[in-house]
Amino acid sequence: MTIQAKMAFGAGGLLLLMILIWAFGGDDGSGTPSGGSTPVRRGTLKVTLTERGTLKTRNAVHIVSEVKGRTAIEWLIEEGSRVEKGDIVVELEKEESQRRIDALEDNLIGFEIELNSSRTEVEIQREQNKTDSEKAQLALEVAQVEREKLLSGDIPKDERRLNLAIEKAESELTRAEGLWEDMPQMLEKGFVTQDEFEQERINLKEKREGLVTAKQDRELYKVFEKPLNIKQKEAAVTEALRGVERVGKQAETKMGSLLVKVSQDERRLRACQEELEREQYDIARMTIFAPSGGIVFYGNPDRSWEAEDIRVGENVYFNRVILTLPDPSEMAVSINIHEADIDKIREGMIAVTRSDVQKDRVFHGEVIKIDSVANAGNRRWGDQIRRFKVEVSLQGNDLDLKPGTSAEVEIHTADLVDVLYVPLQAVHAEAGRYYCFLDNSRGSEKAEVTVGRSNDSFLEIIDGLDEGQHVLLYKPDSATASSGEEIPSPERSVERGSRPSGGSGNRNPGAQRRGPSSP
Repeated sequence: MTIQAKMAFGAGGLLLLMILIWAFGGDDGSGTPSGGSTPVRRGTLKVTLTERGTLKTRNAVHIVSEVKGRTAIEWLIEEGSRVEKGDIVVELEKEESQRRIDALEDNLIGFEIELNSSRTEVEIQREQNKTDSEKAQLALEVAQVEREKLLSGDIPKDERRLNLAIEKAESELTRAEGLWEDMPQMLEKGFVTQDEFEQERINLKEKREGLVTAKQDRELYKVFEKPLNIKQKEAAVTEALRGVERVGKQAETKMGSLLVKVSQDERRLRACQEELEREQYDIARMTIFAPSGGIVFYGNPDRSWEAEDIRVGENVYFNRVILTLPDPSEMAVSINIHEADIDKIREGMIAVTRSDVQKDRVFHGEVIKIDSVANAGNRRWGDQIRRFKVEVSLQGNDLDLKPGTSAEVEIHTADLVDVLYVPLQAVHAEAGRYYCFLDNSRGSEKAEVTVGRSNDSFLEIIDGLDEGQHVLLYKPDSATASSGEEIPSPERSVERGSRPSGGSGNRNPGAQRRGPSSP
């Protein structure tokens, strides 16, 4: 059973609380609910796990569509009908299949025209292949000429230009350095102005930078531009060579494809006849007979939501389950057990099932299957909890239950013999510890307890209380030690990454049912 369902304050918990308040008294007139207490008891505590699930059949015959593709339902036997082997249960729409047969017969007339057209395309493609080959050869010759032009003309010309630029920059720098040598004396004697002095200094710097730039240009050309240009021209020649090969292969492929098409057109008549036979085979399967006797259910009872699509006029696909003939003598309930509870469950445990349809009957059975791998929660709704699928069998030959309906399963997991226990409402949690409030003549007294396992109503007390002591069924207003945190059972503590001392490791299914436990 899920934590949320177990922690909800259900009608059973409310009824229990009302009985306890009635049994132990009411308001004494002072405003304090003196009757809101109960004695600590000793005895056998029956531990059960309750979960809701879906009824399913363990042995059923599924009637599926054996027609390829999508087919509409034309007629459908009424759900709940009893059928015998060989009875007609489904009629699928045949009109579309018959239309395809008529179309196949009409297509035979056009085969000769298509064959003549394919032969004409072969001749056209032969001329096109010749033109494409000539164009690819011309592109190769152009690429080879461009490569030779680069190696023999463009590269030597660029190298000469860069060397000349360096010589020119060196000459201008030498001339500028000669003029700059006399500038300080000429400025001191007044032969030049301060502006002329600065202009000559800047000119010298520009000439030096010009020489550096010219040398960098030559180096960049040598290291990057020249190799790149050569690689580009070589790549162009390689691509042109590949183009010649590609055109030849494409011509061969296209011609082969056209020749294959001619051959296919010649064989199409035979293929059309085979397809016609298949359509006739499908039509024969559009009338579906019952493979065995039984009661008819729409769709797959294990996937009850799909039954809504099973009706006249709706489409069914190949291998889609249309009807199910279940064996009512072999039924089971599929439930999902919380990951914190799965260690409590073992195959062979006794279980009691109550159907939502037959509420006046109780069905007995046992746990017959436990999945070894957990299923993820419903991520769409933010449920990240993992659960294990468990199947519980139902015993009896007159079950008369409907697959796909809901049921409640109560699994008897253990009997705690000769233990102390109190109602769940009497235990409170604070900072990972558990407390009860003793009801005595001095008022309420807070006592720390060690808890064990629980059922939906009571919790085992391992240490901290004695038999006969009275504990409050609520947290008194005067108690300030507790923060008001709702009690997590030992089992819920596992989910938070902690475990209280003395706990048995089982979830407390009813911890939040205590209406009066918080101020």
